[in-house]
Amino acid sequence: MRLDVALHELRLFKSRAQAQNAIRDGGLLLNGEPAKPSHDLHAGDRITLTGAGTHRTLEVLELPNRSLSKEAARALVREVPEG
Repeated sequence: MRLDVALHELRLFKSRAQAQNAIRDGGLLLNGEPAKPSHDLHAGDRITLTGAGTHRTLEVLELPNRSLSKEAARALVREVPEG
């Protein structure tokens, strides 16, 4: 699944366009590396979100296969503790 689509489906961004902008602006790393919106996202990948005073790393447990509620989408990722 494309990174920008997955970020929107996982409800990490309100729209696919916002996800694309964050990726292009360098506010998102995939497995510690810069990525393009078209990069494939897989279960087990780590997404690091930075910007606006925030720094979070999330591990993708499973990719959505359909549109999900916000609560259901949050169950597909887990917060990776710093350190």
